[in-house]
Amino acid sequence: MPLSRLLAVAGHVVAIRWQRFMGGYGLTPHGLAVLASLEHGSALTQRELARRCGVAPSTLNHTVDHLTRSGWVERGRDAADRRLVRLALTETGRRHLRQVQEAADRQIEPMLDHLAPSDEPAVRRFLLETVTRFQEMDEDHSTVLGYPL
Repeated sequence: MPLSRLLAVAGHVVAIRWQRFMGGYGLTPHGLAVLASLEHGSALTQRELARRCGVAPSTLNHTVDHLTRSGWVERGRDAADRRLVRLALTETGRRHLRQVQEAADRQIEPMLDHLAPSDEPAVRRFLLETVTRFQEMDEDHSTVLGYPL
């Protein structure tokens, strides 16, 4: 199997596991990306948030509505420009994100225990360079699903 296909298959298998895991916490990949993006910065507009997450702003509508109803994200008017709505992580959202991250450390990370610690830097470098190469044509590729590279 060519390396590119193997990488696609591995990514798909891992993505399915992550989706099941996140679903247990009421999140989707985009939902987790939104929470992670808001954790690392000030309140953002939906357009800014969509760019960081690598999706169209309209794609996040449903996700942001769900996160708001769940009490994890709040909407607020921009003080300088009342036309803008900014999204911010609530304290409940911050606790929920921390809970999900801690659970992932316990449940997902151990699935990678077959990787020798000495091999991790090379694998990490390969994956980051691969993501960067595949995103080079994008306008802003400094983050992937809300996580800085």
